[in-house]
Amino acid sequence: MPQPRPARITTRKPDPHEEHLRKLKATLRSNLEKCSIDPDVDPVHDVRTGTRRLQAIIEAILREHGANDTLQQTADKWLDALKKMRRAAAPVRDLDVHRKLLHKLVKDGSRNEGTGQTVQTESEGALTGPAPNVVETPSTDLPTNPVHHQADDLDAWLHHARQHHAAALKKKAAKLLAKFDDEAAAFTSALQQRPRTRRRPRSAALVALESFVRLVHEMHQLDADNLHDFRKGAKKARYIAESAAEDAHALAIGKALKKLQDDIGDWHDWLVLADEARTALGEQSNELIALLDAERDRHYVLAMKTVNRLRGKLLGEWLATRKPTTRSHSGL
Repeated sequence: MPQPRPARITTRKPDPHEEHLRKLKATLRSNLEKCSIDPDVDPVHDVRTGTRRLQAIIEAILREHGANDTLQQTADKWLDALKKMRRAAAPVRDLDVHRKLLHKLVKDGSRNEGTGQTVQTESEGALTGPAPNVVETPSTDLPTNPVHHQADDLDAWLHHARQHHAAALKKKAAKLLAKFDDEAAAFTSALQQRPRTRRRPRSAALVALESFVRLVHEMHQLDADNLHDFRKGAKKARYIAESAAEDAHALAIGKALKKLQDDIGDWHDWLVLADEARTALGEQSNELIALLDAERDRHYVLAMKTVNRLRGKLLGEWLATRKPTTRSHSGL
């Protein structure tokens, strides 16, 4: 008598997006937990970038595989929680970056003095004297150079603002940990229960290029008013590209987008630091503000050159993917 065949066990092949999602989720949770204990420089930075990376992969999953009502609703709730984390970490991270820029400005000015070069200001003429370490703790010495004195005053203001925002982040992170776990579990459950599809996922390179092209079409004309928003949009495309760790083409696209993002980010940081100097010190910081404004303007020119160059390059790559493959008919 023939024996009945054992039931066939089918297993779903792991989706690379889902694998990447699990890793990002674990890393972000770890950094969020660190911020709930001590919002130091590194975990704050990693929370901010981690939420962006996780958002990019969630949106890629929804776009590539489709979403039923349950999956979309759980995704929206999780994305909302990620936005709250990012907003809590943003002012702390920005102040960390601005203090480093301030230190760099003073340090480079002192180095230029040693080589016989000068950094011009409106009234003093050159930045002189030893550079205090304005990043760690504000100096207790009274600098003789007005720019150094103004830099110390500004750094003290930034340091105080950082302490205030870090305390708020510490409390917020502790509250968001439980919410993060709940929303992540709900999304993961809905993702596992979605109907299986036979659709083959597209390459991360193509998805990233399409994301960037949509951004370019939405923001065709760029200037100082919308350049920072363009940078935030390009981040999504970059993180999608970087999700494919073994795809050389995707990683090359991610590298180009990172260069674009970094150059715009440098300009925006100098812009905000100059505004902070005006808020903190007012007319008492004319020499320092002159230096900050000069850096802001120089980095704006550099950022626009980078954007124009890489925008054309990436659009060209996208157009190349749209061209149909033609076969040679010679000899027929």
